Amino acid sequence: MKYFELHPAEGPRFTGFLDGVHRWGLPGGLCPVCQASPGGLGEAYPSVDLSGWSLRREIREARQVPLEEYERLRDRLRPHAPPGALLLPGAGFGPLSGKASGWWGALHLPAPWTLVMKRDALAQLRGTGIKLLASEMDIHFEGIDVPDLLEIEIHPHGRLHDSCFPGGRERPCGRCGRQGGSLPDAPLLDASTLLAGQDLFRLKDYTTVIIATERFVEAVNHLGLEGVVFKEVPVT
Repeated sequence: MKYFELHPAEGPRFTGFLDGVHRWGLPGGLCPVCQASPGGLGEAYPSVDLSGWSLRREIREARQVPLEEYERLRDRLRPHAPPGALLLPGAGFGPLSGKASGWWGALHLPAPWTLVMKRDALAQLRGTGIKLLASEMDIHFEGIDVPDLLEIEIHPHGRLHDSCFPGGRERPCGRCGRQGGSLPDAPLLDASTLLAGQDLFRLKDYTTVIIATERFVEAVNHLGLEGVVFKEVPVT
């Protein structure tokens, strides 16, 4: 099985821009040991409805809190999240709301870590057997052309292989588990961490990176859906 990283297509037909946030989000948690927050930019669960959760008001505004406070909210929220969710600081929940403009592809990355699809493109992909979880968005468009867009929920799975870090991988913080370091120029997927049956996922250690299987890429290309390009990531 081959795997590919998603990148936005370029050109005047793919200028879609989105300025928005999810309705709820875990706060940043400042670690007393490494003095950083083990953030998970990109981790989002738009299908999770927290409107009836008693602590929902504590995760309405983006903020930085002591690590212990973040951990308290994370642990209280876990029963409402999908099984295996990382729930890193900054993880978002509920619909994505905001303003949008420009021209949108059938598949579109308004940010490298956020994938949206036109409703008809989603239906076509599902018709090929690709399983995707999609949610409505609360988006207000500036302009005449208003596309029917849905956010694709992409769960974290898999990690990069340690061998692709030229200077060696940083050791995780003993308190919060944060493992820093920039994305390698030549990333390699760790085969032992990949799960069968996941055609679209984001990496656990780099949650801004979205990965698709060869099956997903073939379906997109066969249907002629535009808006993203794929770059193969080797597996070892």
